[in-house]
Amino acid sequence: MPSFFKYLRNIFIPIPKLYVAFDSGGSKKQTIVLLHGIAATSKTWDLLIKELDAKKFRIVALDLLGFGQSPRPTGYKYDADDHIASVHKTLKKLKIRQPFIIVGHSMGGIIASHYDAVYSAKIKEMFLLSLPIYLDDNIPQTIITRTRTDLYLEAYKFLAEKKDFTITNSQLIRKILLIKDGIDVNENNWNGFRLSLMNTIVKQDTYEELSNTKIPVHIVYGSLDEFLIQESIKKLEVLNKVNVSKIDGVDHIIGKRFAHVLADMIIGKK
Repeated sequence: MPSFFKYLRNIFIPIPKLYVAFDSGGSKKQTIVLLHGIAATSKTWDLLIKELDAKKFRIVALDLLGFGQSPRPTGYKYDADDHIASVHKTLKKLKIRQPFIIVGHSMGGIIASHYDAVYSAKIKEMFLLSLPIYLDDNIPQTIITRTRTDLYLEAYKFLAEKKDFTITNSQLIRKILLIKDGIDVNENNWNGFRLSLMNTIVKQDTYEELSNTKIPVHIVYGSLDEFLIQESIKKLEVLNKVNVSKIDGVDHIIGKRFAHVLADMIIGKK
């Protein structure tokens, strides 16, 4: 959307500020900003926050637009532009001035990558976890990878169109797997979920953005991740600033082992 039209829209539909679920404080500390995934909340980061040193870092966890305790405005596309606009406004309110480390899980990784593409001077380093990257047809890939990508995208379209089916089954999966955060689609977040799914995850420019980034990027995923196409993740290994790490024996969720390994990666580089 051209900047002039964005300006007009923001006059009539103001950009909402997000709910800050956790802020350990300290304006002079290196800040770490945490962005959760779709149908989740800032609770995604509970285990990681325990592993990080709040005395050394300022740790900030947000509820993304449409989820948790953040606003659920109408009139928005819930695309990557909308998400980063609300993130950016919130971080400005928190007076985070020095370049920060941004950590995004699943859809949060897509949003983090887009934030870097628009506000590159604001970010020092990126950690993208369980990144659901789906490659365009113009990027060389095997027939198997292309077929799997098409199946995922068709499944997402189905979920976005079938409200009752999606809500009922998300709650069933949560009960079976005893998930504390994530895969929580309900009446309150349905609009944000369906639009974020189609306009941020399905319609993404993440590969191109990561191809052009100027900061270090660490992509971390579990060997058992059920939402990833690992062949697509491996395509990112050849990019200039990107490092890819696989954690054996973990899935899509940020469990105890995932959090521990990730914290070591973040702290060990500082």
